[in-house]
Amino acid sequence: MEEIEKIETEIPEDICTMEIDYYGRKLAVGDITGKIYIFENVNNSMTKIAEIASHTGPIYKLSWSHPSFGPLLASGGFDKKVNLYKIENNRLEEIYSHSEHNNSVKTLKFSPSSKNLLLISGCLNGDLISLEYYNKEFVTQKIFGHDYGVNSIDFLDDYNFITCGKDNAIKIWNYSNQNGKIEIKQIIELKDEINSMSISDLSCKDNTHFVCCGESNGAGVINYWKLNEEKKWEAKEIYRQKEKLEKIKFNEEHTCIATIDEEGNEHIILEKEL
Repeated sequence: MEEIEKIETEIPEDICTMEIDYYGRKLAVGDITGKIYIFENVNNSMTKIAEIASHTGPIYKLSWSHPSFGPLLASGGFDKKVNLYKIENNRLEEIYSHSEHNNSVKTLKFSPSSKNLLLISGCLNGDLISLEYYNKEFVTQKIFGHDYGVNSIDFLDDYNFITCGKDNAIKIWNYSNQNGKIEIKQIIELKDEINSMSISDLSCKDNTHFVCCGESNGAGVINYWKLNEEKKWEAKEIYRQKEKLEKIKFNEEHTCIATIDEEGNEHIILEKEL
């Protein structure tokens, strides 16, 4: 594998989460104190262009919208808040906030849609909340998602998304808004019959493939799911190691998977090897 070029940057200490934008030019970083920093790639150097203190505790998750919306940045954290920001003239400005979750916001994700601004967030008590910009205002809808908390969310396409939780369940949902009537419907719950994984995170490649990582019998494992020709989801174990795996993500080109274990070590798996 070719060595990835390193880009110099001064990322603050005690970071909790980070997210790269659609074009790979801006990096958003959230820290333990509730601050967000925005870095931009200028001549192979990540330069800080903006920061804001918007949460009263650790920020657990960040997500960028499709660039057709600005783009916008969303954050969720310990203080139960979901915030939206825009970047203008190298300034990070909060444009919306809600505190409808009853516990810390563990994860959130924008839909990849370039037409409808839709965000799904999940918290430690298991609730899912949708946030959509509709008829020139933000509207929300809350449903219950997982026992014991939501760990991760990702979109299969513009309106179908996957969640995993501390109940070790994987669920696929559909979001619809018909003239203001919002419905979030569970399509299927997938059963792990391979290794009974305790699921930490998941990442979608497209609307027929995704991966999830976690722990099985004391080992870190990755399962690769695909929708087969019979329109049924099937999974296989593709990776196993000694330490529990905490995070997983496809790169933007969907050519490789990056995963991080509980010791902070990163592992790269080429998609062609799957």
